[in-house]
Amino acid sequence: MFQLNKSEAVNTIAFYPNELTTGSAILLDFTQSYSNTVTGSIQATVISDPLTTPWIIAQFSGSLLPSASGQYDFKIFDYTPASGLVWNTTNTQWQLTNTAWNAGNPAVIGEQISAERAIISGSDLTPITEYVSPNENARYKVYLG
Repeated sequence: MFQLNKSEAVNTIAFYPNELTTGSAILLDFTQSYSNTVTGSIQATVISDPLTTPWIIAQFSGSLLPSASGQYDFKIFDYTPASGLVWNTTNTQWQLTNTAWNAGNPAVIGEQISAERAIISGSDLTPITEYVSPNENARYKVYLG
């Protein structure tokens, strides 16, 4: 289970995928466990090298997480972001552009590579506290303060 925090600038996750992926991005599709409500998708940047380690390590902004705290199920998909000229995202002037607007590539959602669970500390809950014993033989986390 991942521990994610909306107030963190960057959240980092690591997981072992069911299928090998060599892409530079993944898509996290979140569903709230309690109400089974789909809360959206987040694009994460893969920072590990899949050719040297079987684990995928990815990062994304905490501000993209849902604001409601709680447990979430999420599916992780291989993802290729859109490229080329995308309307309202390019800074070239129309008269100066010599590229066909349809020459870009659309975003592609690939195979599901994992299914995970996470607890999210949203904007409506105090942070998660971790307690470690003095001899470091035990540790526990308090999720609800």
